[in-house]
Amino acid sequence: METKKRNIILAGAMITALLFIEANCTKLPIDCAKTVYSFQLPVKAFPDKDTFNIGDTIWLEINEPTLIRDGISGEMVDYSGTSNLGSAISFLYWDNLINAWSEGISRFKFSIEKGTELKVTPLTIQYRFIESTDRYLFKLGVIPKEKGLHSLLLSSSNNTFRENDKCTKASFTINFKDTDQHYYLSPSYTGQTGLIGGDYYFYVK
Repeated sequence: METKKRNIILAGAMITALLFIEANCTKLPIDCAKTVYSFQLPVKAFPDKDTFNIGDTIWLEINEPTLIRDGISGEMVDYSGTSNLGSAISFLYWDNLINAWSEGISRFKFSIEKGTELKVTPLTIQYRFIESTDRYLFKLGVIPKEKGLHSLLLSSSNNTFRENDKCTKASFTINFKDTDQHYYLSPSYTGQTGLIGGDYYFYVK
């Protein structure tokens, strides 16, 4: 009888613990691992040309409403109040000596107007976007310091969550829109048309 009583108490405690974990999913990340929403977040580069001078500024900008269409359900979702929406941007240059892309952050200066710089590595700079007046905002000036063929690539933002809801996660695919990405400058270009991605190519003279 005593054993049965202990088992009942243990079962009750386990149920209580499971309910607590479900209500506070940050205790076990696996409970919050599923991505619920899939969004497209376009970025634009300007001025839209393929050749720049040393000292020119190439602007990267995101200015989109936080009421955004979910690619899974097709419904409009208010996904405001994000805590970790951003991108790791890679900066590269084409090294003619090895015929390959090489790390290129040192070949640029940067001017961040909207957003927050988080971390710098030899290859990427991580930025967090901001929100204002129900819009996602990001604006970065990229200023080349050296001549040559260059490219940059914005990563998607995965496992994005809101401050008041850390479990309902979303992915944001960040591709260029209304921008000529100058794929024909890439040494690997084979004449494809209709290419859209988060990469952008330009020459500095």
